Amino acid sequence: MSRAHYALVRKVETAMSPQAADTTLLAEIEAIHYRLLHSTLTQKQLKECLILLLYCSMATTAGIVPDLTFALPHAISLAEAGKTVHDKRIGYEFCADIMPKHHELKLMLVNTLRKDIHSHEVPRICLALDILIQIPPEDVIPAVQDRLFELLSHTSPLVRRRALFAYRSLSEHSQDILNQIVDKVQKRLDDPDYAVVGAALAVSVELHTHSRLPITTFHASLTRLLRNVWQNVSRHRSGSWLLLKVLQALQNLRALNLEDFEVISGIVRTRMSVTPLSNAIKYQCFSVVAAHPDLLASLKSPPGNLFISAIRHLLTSDNINDIYTFISSLESLEPRYWAGISADIPSVLEAWEVERVMSLLGSNDQAIRKKVLRILLKVDRTIVESYFNQLSASNFASVLQDKSGELKRPLEVIEVLCGEDGESYAQQVVLTFTAIDENPHRKGHVYEGAVEDILNYIRGSSIEFRSGCLGVFFGLLAGRGRAFDSTLATILSALVCEYLDSCPVSPEDLLRGLSSLLPNLGAAIQDACLLAMIRVSANCSAVPEDVLGTVRKVQEAAGRHIKRRCNQFLELSQTAQMLKDIVSRSKSTSLPDFVIALETYEAERQTNVPRPSSSNAVGSPERPSSRTSTTASKLRYTAYDAPKPTPRLRRISSTSSSLSASRSDVGRESEDLARTVSPGELALASGRSEFQEIARSPVSSPPTLPSVQVLEEDELYSQASQADLISLDSPFVSEPITSICSFLEPDFETVWNSLASSNTRGWYDSPMDVLVRKLQSLQKPLRVTPADQPPFIGDLKIQISTSPGFIAQSGVALLRLKEGEEESCLWHLRCADESLRNSIKALLKDG
Repeated sequence: MSRAHYALVRKVETAMSPQAADTTLLAEIEAIHYRLLHSTLTQKQLKECLILLLYCSMATTAGIVPDLTFALPHAISLAEAGKTVHDKRIGYEFCADIMPKHHELKLMLVNTLRKDIHSHEVPRICLALDILIQIPPEDVIPAVQDRLFELLSHTSPLVRRRALFAYRSLSEHSQDILNQIVDKVQKRLDDPDYAVVGAALAVSVELHTHSRLPITTFHASLTRLLRNVWQNVSRHRSGSWLLLKVLQALQNLRALNLEDFEVISGIVRTRMSVTPLSNAIKYQCFSVVAAHPDLLASLKSPPGNLFISAIRHLLTSDNINDIYTFISSLESLEPRYWAGISADIPSVLEAWEVERVMSLLGSNDQAIRKKVLRILLKVDRTIVESYFNQLSASNFASVLQDKSGELKRPLEVIEVLCGEDGESYAQQVVLTFTAIDENPHRKGHVYEGAVEDILNYIRGSSIEFRSGCLGVFFGLLAGRGRAFDSTLATILSALVCEYLDSCPVSPEDLLRGLSSLLPNLGAAIQDACLLAMIRVSANCSAVPEDVLGTVRKVQEAAGRHIKRRCNQFLELSQTAQMLKDIVSRSKSTSLPDFVIALETYEAERQTNVPRPSSSNAVGSPERPSSRTSTTASKLRYTAYDAPKPTPRLRRISSTSSSLSASRSDVGRESEDLARTVSPGELALASGRSEFQEIARSPVSSPPTLPSVQVLEEDELYSQASQADLISLDSPFVSEPITSICSFLEPDFETVWNSLASSNTRGWYDSPMDVLVRKLQSLQKPLRVTPADQPPFIGDLKIQISTSPGFIAQSGVALLRLKEGEEESCLWHLRCADESLRNSIKALLKDG
């Protein structure tokens, strides 16, 4: 948005490392803090400072959260005294993003919001309502309640829609505020603007949820709305979207009458154009009707003929989303209506269609495979059992050859067959890995994908399922004397660590069970078991002597890393308080997070860094990360050569802050390289992004460039094959993505992309109209496309040619101008003709 913003972005993008970028950002925050304290700024300067602070907060590495509350009084002042809606929005948005939920300054926003919401200007009213939706202050309700009620009948649909959502947000503080709008919301369900109707529908669901709208009244409104929307769906751009919302509300209401069923049947019978939204509508119709089998039974013709015929064309589609829609719809409908399992209702699917459904068991999409399995389970359980037996034949020989499968498909069948029976699931998992371990070629192999899938499935299951599953696993472990394969031993180690506090088996018995596994396992799995044993010993009053003896024997015959891990166990198991302190520092109960806490402790002990007490260790910003505290000398391999620096500017997204994400990724990679990771830890944490990124190549950023003071950048771009124009829009409005418009400047974007190797850009310190008049003085054919027309909406686009036809790309210069602050603009030039480029640059330098 300004030269200062441009210079800061360049410094960050060209920093040598993530740490250097963070240093630059934090220094900028400190400089702005000092400026706000010791200077009197204009509104334009204050707005620039707030935007720079927001950019700094988004661009820092994940885990670094700068304190920007010092700027909140200035943001509130800008929201109050801003001359334009854009200025006020900057102040409001800064408060919405930075202000804590119960901050004392939130009270200062009340008067500003009250004045804006009582304004007669629609943009100011909408701005105030947006803030009420995002951060609704509790104290604002008495100040705006009456005016908010009036806005439900405002002439602008933009205001009516926002007023409804503002009521829903304010109801978080007081449900009584909804009592006065029940009748008003019902009227808004008949609003001519479908966006307002959608908002009224959302508020109606809220009213019904809190028992302020009777089910009969709400159902009658939905029935009327369903028919009206379906009759006019083709006349409104958002008609299909609203139809989907109405169907979802009917499903949640779990009420359906014959009138609803008639409309839904008409929707299903209609052949819509195949789009993601039309697929969602068809599937939603199936879901609503499937919950009311009594209505299906009342049909004269078989329900399957009506519903299946409406979607059977999707089964032959090459689009995976169409296949998913067909399978999901089929799953929601009872098999007795279409599968021919009852004598009175014949099969609806033809033989080739059944064969096509069965072939989807081999689909590459996991969600489709599981849905097909659940459908077959409803039709006949023996079909699924037979399929599982085929996978189990010859010690899973076919599965073992599929290295990419990693046992996913047999585990999926077990999940479907066992359902909510956790005990049966655990028993089937044990039998599966026992059978696999009998294969001599795969003995000792750890199926990392299976470890991740099983742990995630158990973690996401219900409490009852998890209780039964863990009871079987822990019971087998405590039984001792049983040999477990490497994969199962890894799973048990992770489960013991994560669910130790709810384990019905005593910690001493778990230690004995884990220690009995150590002699028969490889080094990587021994590492995992020892880590779990260190965690379990924190809950033991005294570690059994036989466990200590087993660990000492393993230590004598082990390599260097396992010797170190055994030594850790022998030392820490005797100091319960220290172990509890380490456990308290773990971010979660999972084994990888415990490893991080343990390695942090070891690194601090080696460097004699004082450790924080357990009372403030968790979540303390002073707590160092194990990845950064471990010295670089512990790396077990030579670092990759750094790539040659390329000063390429990346496009940053204003809303999602992709710069922050990429900077975060690079930061994590460089930090992960600085710690020692054992094979056992890798086996345990194969699905964890922090550990996966260790294997990536390190990323090196270009050297830091001085602050941008010159307009010419040919020297920079001669080193790069391509360069992207950096987005300098407001951080609150992302640059829209537009397609090439065939009837407006059809050649501009194509030619622009073809000239990617000829880049120059910089700042022009005069308004854009001055620059355009100067370009006209070149006495060359010139064509101007306004900023509100594609391509590159937001940029003024200028084509300058050496010939009248604008045909030869070699003699054409393309210029994009983006308006900045203080009557200046950012220019971006692409031109392959050296003479023409130099002429244009000479004019740009004069600005």
